[in-house]
Amino acid sequence: MQKKKYYLNIIFMAVLLALVFYVILKEEDLGEILNALKDTSAAFMFFAAIAGLMYVIMEGVSMQIILISLGCKTNILKCTKYSFIGFFFNAITPSATGGQPMQVLYMNSDGINMGASSVTLLFWTIIYKIALVIIEGFVFIFMNGFARQYIGKYMWLFIIGIIVNVVSIFLYSIVVFSKNGARNIAYFATWLLHKLHIVKRKEKIEKKLDKLLNSYNEGAEYMLSHMKTAAVVLFTTIIQRVSYFAVTWFVYKALGCDGYTCVQIIVLQSFVSVCIDILPFPGGVGVNEGFFVKLFAPVMGKSMAVSAMLLSRGASFYVILIASAVITVSAQIRQIHKEGRKVKFGKDKTGGDNGGL
Repeated sequence: MQKKKYYLNIIFMAVLLALVFYVILKEEDLGEILNALKDTSAAFMFFAAIAGLMYVIMEGVSMQIILISLGCKTNILKCTKYSFIGFFFNAITPSATGGQPMQVLYMNSDGINMGASSVTLLFWTIIYKIALVIIEGFVFIFMNGFARQYIGKYMWLFIIGIIVNVVSIFLYSIVVFSKNGARNIAYFATWLLHKLHIVKRKEKIEKKLDKLLNSYNEGAEYMLSHMKTAAVVLFTTIIQRVSYFAVTWFVYKALGCDGYTCVQIIVLQSFVSVCIDILPFPGGVGVNEGFFVKLFAPVMGKSMAVSAMLLSRGASFYVILIASAVITVSAQIRQIHKEGRKVKFGKDKTGGDNGGL
């Protein structure tokens, strides 16, 4: 059932993307767009690809920092793997809801308990949203005129995006830093599901929740006493966010465009993220491409903005999505092989398969 849901989301993404490209390209000169793509600087596109990869890798760095501070043994390769897996499942599920559960699953298979992995991901999510609010706060303090000029009639969407991020930070903070916050929310959800006849054995679920939440609360309390860790993760997450936004700057230069500074292009790309991230589409597919063209058309002309969108989304999303799919499949194959060896070892140990030899 879950696999069917993922396949439906991928089909929905493909259909939506096709419709958006049709709307964007139907009145454009395809020859002009292809010429712009043909003359693209390979060197700048290489840096665009590196910036896109840095976005995923820096999430892995942040997770490693938090997990180590929680006393978990891990390394950057494993944490980068979790990051790619999260990227893949976030991309193919609405509102990016599928990534973290899968990350918890793979962390657990590597010996990281669910309490530590849940704290890590929630803590990182809070920092991730705080980083965006800090960046946009900086923009509106020091680049207010530029921001208002280019975001124009979409200011209302930007404000909603910021409000959603601030409210999310508040709610996540209750869950992580309130001693009984996670317990009350979990118990309320269980009660509600029981009333809706979705959960039958409420008491059994609550016992499992108590065991998980005790481990979770220990991790949350530990993080409260390690705010230096939060500061380091905030720094790495700001680098992560800026790396993602910088993809568009490298694309802008790759297309031979000039007239706007690196900071200005990064700021415009950050507006796209704030306005689109709140919409419940898998990977922001379709709306992200359309909004990118709308926002960057005044900067470089519509045809060039379409070329920039194709290259920018390619480097910051589609190429990483393919790489994430490959890594996720590889991780799953390894997991199946690992579980198979455990079963075989268990049978050998008990004499299940070799008893007659």
